[in-house]
Amino acid sequence: MKDRIVRFDRVEFDTRQNRLRQQMEKQKLDAIIVSAPENIYYLSGYQTKAVFTFQFLLFPVKGPLLLFTRQMEIANAMAAYAEGGFSDYEVYQDDQDPMEAAIAFLRRHLPSGARVGLELASWCMPAQRAQGITRGFTAAKWIDVSTLIDRLRLVKSPAELMALAQAGRIGDAIADRTLAAIAPGRTENDLAAVLMTEMVNQGSEYPGSWPNVMVGQRTGRIHAAWEGVAIGRDDHVMAEITGVKLRYHAPSCRTILVGNPLPAVRHAAEVLEKAQQAAVAAVEAGRPARVINQAAEAVLTANDPGCVVARRCGYSLGIGFPPSWGAQWQLGLNSLVEETLETGMAFHIVLVGHLPEGRAVSIGCTVALGENGPERLTRGGVFWADGSKRL
Repeated sequence: MKDRIVRFDRVEFDTRQNRLRQQMEKQKLDAIIVSAPENIYYLSGYQTKAVFTFQFLLFPVKGPLLLFTRQMEIANAMAAYAEGGFSDYEVYQDDQDPMEAAIAFLRRHLPSGARVGLELASWCMPAQRAQGITRGFTAAKWIDVSTLIDRLRLVKSPAELMALAQAGRIGDAIADRTLAAIAPGRTENDLAAVLMTEMVNQGSEYPGSWPNVMVGQRTGRIHAAWEGVAIGRDDHVMAEITGVKLRYHAPSCRTILVGNPLPAVRHAAEVLEKAQQAAVAAVEAGRPARVINQAAEAVLTANDPGCVVARRCGYSLGIGFPPSWGAQWQLGLNSLVEETLETGMAFHIVLVGHLPEGRAVSIGCTVALGENGPERLTRGGVFWADGSKRL
């Protein structure tokens, strides 16, 4: 059975575009200005690391897709165009006013009275930019379509799940080699050097966010990169690491115990691992997404971890660009979300607990909902630095 994917074919992109057009017809939308880089890539295959650039994909309910971007990105535009990602593209130069160029572009391609969607929640469509577009092109009726495309992306195709699984294998290989480097006296920077080297060696693309590597007291910072702190004889390390394939991210979160760590750390890690296992087991098609966090909370209620646990045990996963590997919009797995779980969804199911004195433990893995239930795509959990045993 094929388990690797090199690229997405045109059938894949056509299917994605048709799904969006069906939703647009329901909402009587004539076009959408797609600004979120994850959504532009999802629909056309166009990508650039320069997500700060003023650019968008003009996606009509009928007719050709058109890209508007900076001249500096022309090679990326040409590559996506050659692959059939869109029918044409237009670039503006750095001595032009980008907003004036964008308004002129929209006037050429949108009819008066068109109902046009804007992704107002996208951080690539800040308030000033959105205001410039809507005030500059008053002939359109502007509609907020934030999360419309993101929600379509929640359910992955077989090709997307293949990319995600491949990213998971890469991520586990990176995490395993990082784990093997953990020993008293080594520093966070030593671990980061191994991690970044293996990210390249294992074939990962660049991640949407830096991996998180923390030792001892710094583990409480959760989202923190390396600062050179040395590992003690009796200590613990937290590492959140992802592999990336075709921009799909599959992270894991590991708590690694060194020597004789603080009893409170070991106990919290053990309880959180049990709670995380219960959360994974609760992933079932047809159930509301809240059951995932509720399953974790049931274990935490029955087994006091001795730490304050975040009341959200994960988020939806897939395409990621800077500054986040979790995308600009995520389905957060708290106990309130009623979204129905469907086959093809994928999540990073991760629990984070802060101990009273500031340290933290975290357990997480990437999970895809398959035909036969939840499938772990990465190996998060509690590990011992010497590799001799696991809780």
